[in-house]
Amino acid sequence: MEIIDNDAEIERYMKEALKENGENPILIDRYLTGKEVEVDAISDGQNVYIPGIMEHIERAGVHSGDSMAVYPPQTLSKEVMDKLIDYTTRIARGLTIVGLLNIQFVVTKEEDVYVLEVNPRSSRTVQSIIYLKLRSL
Repeated sequence: MEIIDNDAEIERYMKEALKENGENPILIDRYLTGKEVEVDAISDGQNVYIPGIMEHIERAGVHSGDSMAVYPPQTLSKEVMDKLIDYTTRIARGLTIVGLLNIQFVVTKEEDVYVLEVNPRSSRTVQSIIYLKLRSL
């Protein structure tokens, strides 16, 4: 894995990567500048319930286990919130999720919304709350 900043570097990297083994796929990622947002939801395969949306304080790219988030979000517009709810609902239904799911998004300053990852589990925050609740029983 390598971070590439310009065309000359990508050309050099591709030559080296293909020389070693031209059979393996090459994954190219692009860093998105923006704010990371997480949505926890629960679904029965058709109905999707979203108890809340968490807005990360740090810029996108800081691992969620190392970041802080606020709940409810403080700076997201209604339009962005509507997109997050719509995307979460469509993804949960499209994957026929039954149970908990967590989706991590990046919201750019232009208010474009990108999916970073979808996990068939709740966030660590929800897992911690459930653990503490069960422990107190």
